[in-house]
Amino acid sequence: VFINIGGLLAPFVAPLLRSWWLKVHNMLYNAQLPALCHKYLNDGTVDPNLAGLIAKANTGAAVDMADPSAVSAFCTSYLDVFNTGIHYSFIASVAAMMISLVIFSLCRKKFPNPAKKEAAAVQGYTAEEKASMAKEIKQRMAALFAVLGVAVFFWLSFHQNGQSLSVFARDFIRTESIAPEIWQAVNPFFVIVLTPIIMAIFSALAGKGKVISTPRKIAIGMGIAGCAYLFLTIFSASMGYPSGTEFRALDDSTRSSMLAGPWVLIVTYFFLTVAELFISPLGLSFVSKVAPKNLQGLCQGLWLGATALGNLMIWIGPVMYNAWPIQYCWLVFLVICVISMGVMLGMVKWLEKVTG
Repeated sequence: VFINIGGLLAPFVAPLLRSWWLKVHNMLYNAQLPALCHKYLNDGTVDPNLAGLIAKANTGAAVDMADPSAVSAFCTSYLDVFNTGIHYSFIASVAAMMISLVIFSLCRKKFPNPAKKEAAAVQGYTAEEKASMAKEIKQRMAALFAVLGVAVFFWLSFHQNGQSLSVFARDFIRTESIAPEIWQAVNPFFVIVLTPIIMAIFSALAGKGKVISTPRKIAIGMGIAGCAYLFLTIFSASMGYPSGTEFRALDDSTRSSMLAGPWVLIVTYFFLTVAELFISPLGLSFVSKVAPKNLQGLCQGLWLGATALGNLMIWIGPVMYNAWPIQYCWLVFLVICVISMGVMLGMVKWLEKVTG
């Protein structure tokens, strides 16, 4: 919970510092302007929307759009100030970590010290046990790798909140007064609010003798994640949204007429957060149940490795988002979630037998 409290606060830091630094230099934040400034400086292309965006973002002396040197000077200055504002957010992160270090240093005497405890015997199998349980160990490792494969695709889909979903928030959501990054705070907010509710539901079902096994919860979680992308697919198709690249090339009035309300992101993050609560907290628990006791540490690392591999592939989202009408981008993630759910459901009885 406390990690998510930090996650709830973190998305506000960078936009606030960036906007503050821009205001110091008589400028205002605009999500579209940096890309157009880069385009102008790189090849001299004057986007039809550049003049209007400069007028909105510039609160100082007017920029003469007929003078290339003046436009170039403003674009260079805007990008420099914009990037420096982002650098300040990294400094804020360093400051936050230093505060954490100070708190830890002041309180470490109150923390339990494992070094003072009697060393526990390392659990393992004897040679005879290994020989007699070789088949079971292989089954357990096979079950673990099967779930790890599903986990990779969950994190690939879930962590689009920092990639294609953030770009979607910037391009297609009517949030003039809210930076796109801030919408990432919706997920930790839902985690804090929904965790006790989900846990209460699990406890109530267990009290009635209807315990949901971890493999089945993971399958349900993939289905719920699929609901988020089903919603986005239907919504984007009904709105006739083009690709991100095509959308950004439209004039201001056309883009404004196509913008959606913030509720679209809230609904999407609701589904993704519920899916996370069905999968993420249970992952390491599942690993501890299924992993051979002499490979516990290695298997815990494999779960974290699957998470990292999923994160490594999240660049796929923005590529599809900018290349195709965006409903096809969401459709791909929907298919990934549905296939992963189907695979998990197909393995549920086997996994329950192995972990039982």
